[in-house]
Amino acid sequence: MLLSNLIKIVSLSAILVVFNFLWPQEQLKNYAIEEYDIGDYPEEEIRLEAQSACVFDVLKNEFIFEKNAEAQLPLASLTKLITAITAKENLLPGTLIEISKEALSQDGDNGFRAGELWLLPKMINATLIASSNDAAFAISESRPDFIYLMNNTAKKLGLEQTYFLNSTGLDISSDLAGAYGSCKDMVETMRYILANYRDILEITAKETYLANGIEFQNTNKLLPELPTLIGGKTGFDDLAGGNLIVVVDKGLHHPIIITVLGSNIEGRFSDVQTLYDAFLK
Repeated sequence: MLLSNLIKIVSLSAILVVFNFLWPQEQLKNYAIEEYDIGDYPEEEIRLEAQSACVFDVLKNEFIFEKNAEAQLPLASLTKLITAITAKENLLPGTLIEISKEALSQDGDNGFRAGELWLLPKMINATLIASSNDAAFAISESRPDFIYLMNNTAKKLGLEQTYFLNSTGLDISSDLAGAYGSCKDMVETMRYILANYRDILEITAKETYLANGIEFQNTNKLLPELPTLIGGKTGFDDLAGGNLIVVVDKGLHHPIIITVLGSNIEGRFSDVQTLYDAFLK
């Protein structure tokens, strides 16, 4: 028995010696890094429609991809992220939001009726999942200084390229957008939401939201393609083109924020998919 065990030990030792000779520890270490480092993808191979784009690793607190990330561009409905934050921080949860005729003139296709009263949390959900301009405008009507408060929110978050002229992001004229900001500023906005108001993102990871008899559809076409989606926001209008920001979980509570600005109506989705495939798959 003793001889048999000794032979087994000698054989195992020989195998380990051969393994270490063929696979030195430094080589194994490098192999592990190459396999799991999300920042290794050659940037020159990434082709995007977007004028500006960035990918941000929340845990590492660093950008792992940037393309014109500080360019100031129209935000379109990404504006509504700040609308939601401002509402959460300046209005009580039990606030009743009235749907005015002017609010209905913003897009008028979400099923709201003039004179209805909606609880604030439901209006925020409709604003974010369906990108409802009616809901965002109605929220802003709750206080005469709401746009001023939105700009204060941007200042508090340190958003150097961002300012707001309305609560929807809709173009004001053919050459003036309702809001402007940068890719980096939108990343900072999403970081703030993740840290303080993660609950408002939950609705944006769902296909639909039913409230007061109205079913609101998610505007994010990438929903089926991003199984680890934590949340996001779409945006599109004439001056902005296509915008999209998403935050996905890389695994083990490791959020990654992907943002594209100045793409087109379909390109915003393919651009985010390209960045997702490059840095997270």
